Formats: sequence, structure tokens, C-alpha cells
Amino acid sequence: MIAALPALKAAVAALLEARGERALSGLVAGAELALAAPAERWTIGSREVSAARLALAVDAPAFAALTADAARLAAVKDAFASAVRTPETELADLSLVLRLPGAGRGWNQVYREAALPSAPERPDPDAVLGGAAALLEASGDAQGAAMLRRARLEAAPIPGSSGLALVRFVVRLDPADRAALDRDGVRAERLQRAVRSAGTRAAEAVASVELATALSPRCAAPAPPLGAAAPEARLARALEARGAVAVPIRRDGGRPGGEGVELAVMASGELLRVRITAAPERERGRRGFRAEEIRAITVAAADLATPEQAGELAALLCGDVDPA
Repeated sequence: MIAALPALKAAVAALLEARGERALSGLVAGAELALAAPAERWTIGSREVSAARLALAVDAPAFAALTADAARLAAVKDAFASAVRTPETELADLSLVLRLPGAGRGWNQVYREAALPSAPERPDPDAVLGGAAALLEASGDAQGAAMLRRARLEAAPIPGSSGLALVRFVVRLDPADRAALDRDGVRAERLQRAVRSAGTRAAEAVASVELATALSPRCAAPAPPLGAAAPEARLARALEARGAVAVPIRRDGGRPGGEGVELAVMASGELLRVRITAAPERERGRRGFRAEEIRAITVAAADLATPEQAGELAALLCGDVDPA
């Protein structure tokens, strides 16, 4: 026994053939017929009928041909209406559907099988900070990029927000960089815009970007990477290895070789200042070290060229070596 829908499709194809619409008959014969929705109860005059909504899925060439010619599409719909019409039934609507290659069915039959994508995770704060630094560097602000690479980013969603999700960013800069930005509002705004740009996603907007200070070694950024700030980085690592704390308090930005940095160092219970310069005057002391009133020391960047030299200075600052 032939199924209902294939029988209906065959009847419509035969009717179109009989009406002289051989091309349309072939299109219907090669199509896929399905119920688009449950039947509806209609009242027509004194009779009640079951009105069917059908979907005819055709391949792309047939779909293009029928949608481009309203008369041909009307002829197909009229043929279906004639085939469906009985004392108890009518055609409510015939929808033309594009058949999906490979699936052999229209989207109306397969869309429920499409899985919703999982919400993407918020990018790691380090990745956002790295992207913002790269943006600044590409924009010609190498000093601002270096500030962000020394910083740490904190991110938190804003609770209770409706619609688009919101996130708040706090950029924790070392004290020297934060103080420099207080004097350079243009660069501060540039840093905030770069972080906002790097942190914006399709599913989440950046509500605010605030600049803050790393107040303690625990929340401060790690020592800067070896490179342009290598002398500072080597000294910070050497001091950390001896249990001392070094916090940058001033930078003469943009100098090559890690020069122009002043650190506050807490070593052996004493607060010292260490300035890294290009080439300080050599007075009494080891290598290029020049002690000033015991609480300050100036060192040439060239004398921090190796981890061993940095360790030597760290030992001096921690009281393990006599500077004389």
C-alpha cells in the first residue's frame, strides 16, 4: 500500500503532466513532500474541512526556477490544491522549501537537530592584557605597551546586568608606571582604550577599565621579562631569591637597556633605593656601584648584564657583602 504523501505527490505530478506542464511535473516528482504543521479545522459555508499545510522540498535549480516565476509556482500550488480538495479536506498552504544537499530534507525538518553552540569562555586576563599591549605597540606606543606587560589584569562580571553581559577590568600597574600615568592623561586613556578593545567580545561588553596600583609584592606583576628591561629583571629576580622585595617607583620611560629605573628595595629590614643608570660616576665601591648616604645606591645597567652580576648586587643590598 502506497503511503499518503508519496501518493499525493504522484497524483500532483500526473495532474501537471495532464495539464501540459511536463517540466513542472518533473520538478514535483523529484521533490520531497512533508506535512508542515498539524491539520487545521476550517468551516467553509455549511461544512467543516481538515486543512493541510504542506512543504515541498526541492533542489536548488528547481527552487530558483519556481521562485523566479510566480505563475509557475502558482500552477504547482493550484495542482496541489486540486489534488487535496475533497468534501472533507482542503489545502491550507503549500510552502516551497530548499532541500539541503546531503541531508535530502529541508531546514524545516532538520533545524531541531542543530546543536546550540556553547557560550564561549571569557578569555584569560593575561591574553586580554597581551592583546592590548600588542595593539599599543602596533600603534607606535612602545612605552605604553611595556607598562601593560608589567601589569596584571583583574576581570569580574557585573552582577544583575540585563541584556548583554558586562565585565569590569582593573589594570594593576607597578607604582612607577601608575605615577607616570597620573602625569600623562593621554597615555592613560590610550591604555584603557586598548584594554577595552582587547576585552570586548560578541557576547560580552566591557563596562569599565580602571587603572590601579599594585600595592604589595603579592599583587604586583611578576618581574619584567628579560629584554629591554633586562637589568631591572635580573636584579628583581636576584633579590627575590634572597627574600628581598623590589618595587619600581620611577621610570624614565623609553630608555634603552633598562636604564632610568629607580627601585624601592626592602632588604634585611632596611628600605633602600636603587637607581639603574647608563653609567654612574665610579666612586668607592664594587664595580659601578655608588652608595649615597647608605640608603641609596646607583648602579650602571652594564653592571647588571648577567645573573651573576645581579646576584652580586643583591648580596650587597641584603647585607651579605661589604661594599667597601
